Amino acid sequence: MQSGLLARGALVAAALCLGATVHASAAQGLEGVPHLDHIGVLVLENESFSSTWGASSPATYLNSLVPGGAFADMYYGTGHVSLDNYIAMTSGQGWQPSTGSDCASQNLFQCSQIVSTPSSTNIADQVEGASGTWKGYMDSAPSTCFHGDASATATPPDPYQGDSAAAPAGNYADRHDPFVYYSDILSNQTRCDAHVVPYTQLTTDIGGNTLPNFFFITPDTCHDGHDSPCAAGSPVPSCGARNAAAGGLVSADCWLAASLPSIVTYLTAHNGVLLITFDEGATSDTSGCCTGGPGGAAGFGGRVGLLALGAGVATGTVTHHSYDHASLLRTVEDALGISTYLGNAATATPMADLFTQPGTNAPEVPLVVAIPMVGGAALMAARRRTRRA
Repeated sequence: MQSGLLARGALVAAALCLGATVHASAAQGLEGVPHLDHIGVLVLENESFSSTWGASSPATYLNSLVPGGAFADMYYGTGHVSLDNYIAMTSGQGWQPSTGSDCASQNLFQCSQIVSTPSSTNIADQVEGASGTWKGYMDSAPSTCFHGDASATATPPDPYQGDSAAAPAGNYADRHDPFVYYSDILSNQTRCDAHVVPYTQLTTDIGGNTLPNFFFITPDTCHDGHDSPCAAGSPVPSCGARNAAAGGLVSADCWLAASLPSIVTYLTAHNGVLLITFDEGATSDTSGCCTGGPGGAAGFGGRVGLLALGAGVATGTVTHHSYDHASLLRTVEDALGISTYLGNAATATPMADLFTQPGTNAPEVPLVVAIPMVGGAALMAARRRTRRA
């Protein structure tokens, strides 16, 4: 475990080189977000809020975790389709036509040039600049730094888009791996190999107590709920009476049930938190908040919700504040003591009310709050809830 990530004053100069200002009080976190030794993001795909969190949701395992976590029920994607949302989470960049079409007219190299122009710094740069560690764990990636042809002359579009069990890419999709769209990672093979790794490496890192400070988990297009049904031959976990190859939320929920227990157990014991959300809502849902989406007739990415699990979360809290992917990025930055915020994170509100705030919530006052129908749960429940001033 890399504890005290940003506590040493000698690291400040290195962080400033990338614009990542480090506060002397980083051990307490920033803006009401507690310091965390590990913070991870896990992104699922393309489901409406009601489909995921409603009373008849097939995501029964995911919903069973809500009472033990902190839930943001007004959390939104920033746009449609996938790539613009993943870039927003990792650099704060707003929607633009190329990412808003998954770079359908560009090859990977061309798309990385477009993405990297307004986003010269990303969360990986910030974490490394503060002498922290990071990894992207990519489900179904067969090797480190796996991606489509990144040469300037490759025929567009990028062919590795998942939705297939065929080798070599299988259900791995480049558009769900934000790190290969940042030129300073894509063009640096050594750096990319060290940090963008197959999902199977996560078990090794947890077992070896080497989980990085920041990590990003991308399930493949069967396991993230994107495909419905999953491509024939897709590897799926055992899921009791449920068909894990059915696709959609059933497949995602089966994968989560097989994957999350060891991750959350480790994080809870090692001052870490996992943020689980979706890249975007249903295509017909263009609702949103805040900044970062195309706006206008195109709207935003729709309501998706976010669940926080692990150490220091305000268990049982349901917050009704409006958040989006820029809020997620700002929360990650705050948890790691980084106070220069990228892109739209600079004006976003951190999700501090998902966490127990030392010195501000004792004694806690039991409140009766309205809770959306979550996996058939009662509409009203007594929750201990942390208030923000």
